[in-house]
Amino acid sequence: MKSAPRWRSRLAFLLGLVLAPVALCLWGLATWVGASVSGWGYVAGLLLLSAGLLSRARRWLSWGGFALLLLVVSSRLVFARGTRLETLHLPEEGHRWVNRLVDERDGTLLAAHALLLTGRLPRSDTRGFVPALEAAFERMGTAEGMVATPAIATWLGLQSAESFDALVVPPEGRDRPDSAVVFLHGFAGNFAVYCWEMAQAVRSISALTVCPSVGPSGSWWEPQGERTLKATYAWLAAKGIRRVYLGGLSNGGVGASRLVHRGVPPGLELRGLILVSGAETGAPPPGVPTLVVQGRTDTMMPTSSMRAFAHRLGGKGTYVELDSGHFAFLDRHEDCRRAISTWLRQREGEVH
Repeated sequence: MKSAPRWRSRLAFLLGLVLAPVALCLWGLATWVGASVSGWGYVAGLLLLSAGLLSRARRWLSWGGFALLLLVVSSRLVFARGTRLETLHLPEEGHRWVNRLVDERDGTLLAAHALLLTGRLPRSDTRGFVPALEAAFERMGTAEGMVATPAIATWLGLQSAESFDALVVPPEGRDRPDSAVVFLHGFAGNFAVYCWEMAQAVRSISALTVCPSVGPSGSWWEPQGERTLKATYAWLAAKGIRRVYLGGLSNGGVGASRLVHRGVPPGLELRGLILVSGAETGAPPPGVPTLVVQGRTDTMMPTSSMRAFAHRLGGKGTYVELDSGHFAFLDRHEDCRRAISTWLRQREGEVH
């Protein structure tokens, strides 16, 4: 009878040996990126749990850590819903609970720091990128509170054209809008912070903002991306949307410029194209009014190519160049918002 408690004690100790370095590693990462409240809650819970498992005399610590982890998980599952921004599982319009478990801020800032540290992002394009990203999360957090993020399901490989997550931001004071902006994400996945930023510009025309998800690469021009966009259009048409603008950021801009005339169902009018820091510059002119927003020092999507593309648009093109690099959408967010909202109001003014 005595062997059973001894066996359980050894198993608990071995589990503590496994969890302790993980918890310490997460503590270091949380300190490095300045983690969110829930991020620190996860770290503290793991530290307490591993400390309790390693100490026979303080097993109560493990129960405290386990309780803290449950508290963080349950709090995010209940409250990570946003004020207006919502992550829907289309076309059913349900929710994936996994998207609520982790604060998008923690994973995004960790990835940003890692990409900069390893040199995967050019320094010329990333001056002020991390502070701009932190400020964007601060703005969104103030307005929305805790939100879910489709980035989790994306990296788990759960997105498909038949079942995908979309960030949806309805306009204020209008229950049944008749226009929408579909905004395609770039490389690394669909992030709430980018969709929320676009929605701040779209609100000027009281339109619905929808940001569908494809794989982490943001390869919208591949078959899955095209089918996902087609399914998004179909969902909008069923909601009574009559006019739509297609936009994209970085790789999403490349995809939008390639898919501009594909998948739009009868009864849904494509009113224009919004390309931010990305386009298929060798593609034929889209033939619809197009706004191009570009950073002057962008080397990831070369500015010279974007200028040439904008020139070929002729009278249907509007080109706005900002004093920034590839991440102008964040570090020049006010200028981007002003350019997009002004262009959208002009386009909607032609309708009314």
